Amino acid sequence: METMTVCSTSTVTILACQHIAKTFRENIYELSRIRKDWDPGYATSVNVWVNDTIDKYYPDKIDVIDKEKFEEWHEVMVAGMQSLKVIRASIKVDFKNDKPFLKSVFERLGYSEFFSDSKNGDHRSLCKFLKKFAQNLDADMRRKIILKNTPDFLFDKITDCSAKIEKFGECFECMESDAGLNVYGQKEVSEIYTTIQDICRVAMAYYQFDPLKRDQFNFYKVLVNL
Repeated sequence: METMTVCSTSTVTILACQHIAKTFRENIYELSRIRKDWDPGYATSVNVWVNDTIDKYYPDKIDVIDKEKFEEWHEVMVAGMQSLKVIRASIKVDFKNDKPFLKSVFERLGYSEFFSDSKNGDHRSLCKFLKKFAQNLDADMRRKIILKNTPDFLFDKITDCSAKIEKFGECFECMESDAGLNVYGQKEVSEIYTTIQDICRVAMAYYQFDPLKRDQFNFYKVLVNL
């Protein structure tokens, strides 16, 4: 069997999936009330699936994380998401009477496609979001926005984050291509990530007014606090 070349971001991703699966099982009796397909048997099966996949594809490497590289990645993602959020809020204030322009900006810069998942902790979506924003931002759109009250440096910050995130590309691609995993591992890890993200999405909605519990299902917050 082929083995994967494990990068630090890939490793912490599967560890975050493991952590959330465990939290899901611990809270399943409460959460089973809000989904017909959620019961103790399902929660246990998700935990077994994640643990077995770690044993199969991450042997002897799961505890080897490049802390320095991971912290650098974390700083880039935090800075990028913060700027994306501020720009979105700012243009919604400045162009509240220009709905066509707002729609155009949100569609072209990736907000319509990636903002919801990114703010809920999907770091793969955030990576794609940063890239799409930087690629599709043109001079006319930028000029129109900064003529209002949004500082120009916020756009520079996002394009800078987009450029810096390129060095971590393999860490994200290893879950979407055969660059790091064999075809079976690729499919399995990708399906786990999707399943955990779906669990997080519903659980976070349920725990909206319980910040401590909600953060336990925020993939990004779990990931950076491993």
